Amino acid sequence: MVDRTFLKFIFICTSIAFACNFQYGFSTVYVNTPVSEFKQFFNESQIKRGKILTENFYDSIWNWTLNVWFIGFFIGIWINPIFCDRYGRRLTFLLANILSLFASCIRCLAIKIYVYELLIAGRILISIATAVTYQCQILYLQESSPTNYRGIAGFISEISFAISCLIGMFLGMSNILGSNLFWFLFFPIIPCFLSVIAIWLMKETPKFLLIVKKDYVSTKDSIIFYHGKDADYESVMTEIKLESRYDDETKSFVKLFKNFLGERYLIKALILSCCALQNTVALWSILLSSTTFLLSVNLENSISEYSSTLMALCYVIGTLSGSIVIEKFGRRPMLLGFSSTNSIVLVIFAIFSILNNQIYFSKYICLISLLLYAFTYGCAVGPISWFISSELVDQKYRSFIQSLCYAFNTVMVVITSFIVLPLFNTIGAYTFLILYVLPSTFCLMLLFLYLPETKGREIHEIIEQLKNQKWFRTF
Repeated sequence: MVDRTFLKFIFICTSIAFACNFQYGFSTVYVNTPVSEFKQFFNESQIKRGKILTENFYDSIWNWTLNVWFIGFFIGIWINPIFCDRYGRRLTFLLANILSLFASCIRCLAIKIYVYELLIAGRILISIATAVTYQCQILYLQESSPTNYRGIAGFISEISFAISCLIGMFLGMSNILGSNLFWFLFFPIIPCFLSVIAIWLMKETPKFLLIVKKDYVSTKDSIIFYHGKDADYESVMTEIKLESRYDDETKSFVKLFKNFLGERYLIKALILSCCALQNTVALWSILLSSTTFLLSVNLENSISEYSSTLMALCYVIGTLSGSIVIEKFGRRPMLLGFSSTNSIVLVIFAIFSILNNQIYFSKYICLISLLLYAFTYGCAVGPISWFISSELVDQKYRSFIQSLCYAFNTVMVVITSFIVLPLFNTIGAYTFLILYVLPSTFCLMLLFLYLPETKGREIHEIIEQLKNQKWFRTF
């Protein structure tokens, strides 16, 4: 018999996830497929101003268009805890989605009137909004979910992101919408509008309502909304109170930072979360530059051009596969196992890339290794790494720790994205070992030693384990 409560929960989580991740996934990849159309747009913009598009100017403006995303995202990371902890997850999520909708319209207007400055402005506003909504989404999914469904909720987030990336790449193909930039960039406006409606219809998370607002009536309504009519709301509220027993007041960002420096378990939670996220750094460089990497091993051009889309498809399949087993095997074994597999796959790619001139079929092994990397990443590495921080700390510090983790990850992604291609052109596939495999190996050692299992456990139980666990634990 179909469990209607569970289906409702999945529907709510899916709505919350796509309310953030469609814009996030689409906006991350939309600049990578119709590159020639964007160049034509910049050229037409210059012509209308009576100027000529030079190669130097194009390279400069294109780099700004691509990399301004990281600037906006970094700003949004620090905006989120200020609003999220003061005004709540729902209102912050809603306002950020409205900003995202507004910026999407600016993006379309830029294409229509040939003003590339508006295109860049729209992109940076969307990246700010996306950084805010992504953190709100993780908090929403983790704070609203029943304990035994937290892992599934985290995977729904990654599934929606992977599907959105795939849609963005697919629509950007020249024979779909890529040849018409206006309609290509108009497409996300519809999901953005629906996202605003979806978040408007949601209730605030039970943990925020009880811990911060002390509103027992609204907390009860929220628990019933997310957990179902038959939920034991009194038991849920008791567990929330245990998590918040030391949270006497809502503290400012500065006070949270001072407390953070004085609490060893928070520092440990931050280090473990950053170590988990370090394993995600390689994905975007590989996904967005896979064509370049595969052409370097003499793979046929017709196959190389579709490698990014194939990787995105493998990524989607991986997230769907992982969501089925996450509540059976737990976070720790899946994260450690698949992260290790990721590193091994990159080593295999490096070896056969180096041996390319000696072994003819090595180019196909390189292709398979990148596809396998995307699949194993989706199975556990991406989904678990992004939500694990919310399971290691209590509600008061959750948004703060997330901001620190995501800021660290953004910095690492920016650094590696800027140097990966120049370094690859200089030393070849050894780049993967230096930038990705060695840092990931070190992080995996720390995760193996200190990361607690969080599956099926209340947050206060996990925190107690972190507090009682000593540093420099041996095997």
